[in-house]
Amino acid sequence: MTKPHQVNEPQPSYGPSVSDAKSDMAGAQAAMHRAAQRARQIAQQTGTDLIVARAGHVVRISPGKIEAK
Repeated sequence: MTKPHQVNEPQPSYGPSVSDAKSDMAGAQAAMHRAAQRARQIAQQTGTDLIVARAGHVVRISPGKIEAK
């Protein structure tokens, strides 16, 4: 019979750590910025208005007035 080998593997984590939550939020914020940029780009390409919320109000922006960020 053979002896089992010692394996040094990290123990599984069963919940998100605080640092994981911070990195997830940073990733989510970056994704939201990319999505907003893509929405502006598509609105300009298709000639459609962009609907956004500004200061708590829903605002319609025509394609000619969309500013690139």
